[in-house]
Amino acid sequence: MLRKPYPMPETIKKIISLLLLLLPGMQSVNILAQNTISLQDCYRFAKANSAISQNSQLLGNLTALRLDNIRASRLPGVQWNARATWQNEIFGLPFNIPGIDLAIPLYSTLTNLEIEYLLYDGGLAEARTALEKASLATRQQSVAVELGKLREQVDKFYFGALLLQEQSRLLQVTQNDLEAKARQVESAVRHGAVLESDLKKIQVEQLRIQSRIEETTSDRQAMIAALAGLTGQPLNENTQLERPSPQPAMPTPKLNRPELALFDFQKQEILAGADLIRAANRPKAGVFATAGLGYPDPLNFFDDEISPYFVGGVQFTWKFWDWKQADREQQQLAVQSQLLDNQKRNFEQAIENMDGKFREEIFKIKNLIAADEKIAKLQGEILAQLSSQLEHGVITATDYLLQSNAELQARLAVEAHRVQLAQMEAAWRTWRGD
Repeated sequence: MLRKPYPMPETIKKIISLLLLLLPGMQSVNILAQNTISLQDCYRFAKANSAISQNSQLLGNLTALRLDNIRASRLPGVQWNARATWQNEIFGLPFNIPGIDLAIPLYSTLTNLEIEYLLYDGGLAEARTALEKASLATRQQSVAVELGKLREQVDKFYFGALLLQEQSRLLQVTQNDLEAKARQVESAVRHGAVLESDLKKIQVEQLRIQSRIEETTSDRQAMIAALAGLTGQPLNENTQLERPSPQPAMPTPKLNRPELALFDFQKQEILAGADLIRAANRPKAGVFATAGLGYPDPLNFFDDEISPYFVGGVQFTWKFWDWKQADREQQQLAVQSQLLDNQKRNFEQAIENMDGKFREEIFKIKNLIAADEKIAKLQGEILAQLSSQLEHGVITATDYLLQSNAELQARLAVEAHRVQLAQMEAAWRTWRGD
């Protein structure tokens, strides 16, 4: 017999619901739980943490309200009016008409309801809508340009901390080697093969390396703190930064800088402004109606009673002559468009002109890395030979420590140039908008 499954407890249901709600926001937690973070992660976190990251949505909300007002302007307009007046003199005839008494009061009151509806606006509402949308695209792209500038700040702190991280790692490797060598020399001192002064020289070098490790760690913590403030993430001294992989090819040939898109959106906004000028000078037609009460009768001043009244009709307006104001406004927009084209071409030229410099710098750094690796390999081989000679008392500790420092500097040079290469490639891609 199949048993009926037990119902899920309410507590378990609440826990599952809570986890489902928190799941979208756990991405950054997962990244940091692994104790590593990449350059691309920092780019993304810095944008999300920026105070202006919400501006794009706010600008969209603002434009939506303005578009609602534009649509409302095409609906019938209703207005209630009330007025009371007193005057010291009234209309009168210079002669009397038998049987007619023109007793027009010195005061009057009036209240009415006015309704107007624009049947044809010459495309003005449509042009205003297009201009608002073009303006929204421009302003949102301006936000994207400002957010793109954060990449330079991220690069500064990220690669600064990455270089110190690699230096600290190499210093710790050297410190471990010195500790092992100190134990070997200490054994040799006990057997009389090496002078005790050689052991003390190694111990002094250990203290010097330890001091450098502490200094490097402190400097890295400062860089990490700045990067944490920029990204809004809980980074600390235990967070490891990933070194970007070397890029085998140059960035994409097409420029993708957000400033270029901003120039295009500004051009579209100018074109939308030109359409608005043309629409504002087209004919417009509508209908209107007015109904109310007045004393005396507003339509018949011989009637001195409170009287209802009604007026309705059509209206037509056309500003067909404006002394060429619209033409001059169109010319101004044409000049602004030309200025934007020139600025865009100048911006593109500036980017293209820097490509050669980036290529040469990257080529130079790669050659330096190749040379540094060869030097570091040879220095390591020499150090291995001197290590054996020190144990047998053939050389002094001074000779060994000089070579140990030379080997350390060679390895530091390799890592420094590797980080410099990664930073240069990242800067090139940022420069081209990749």
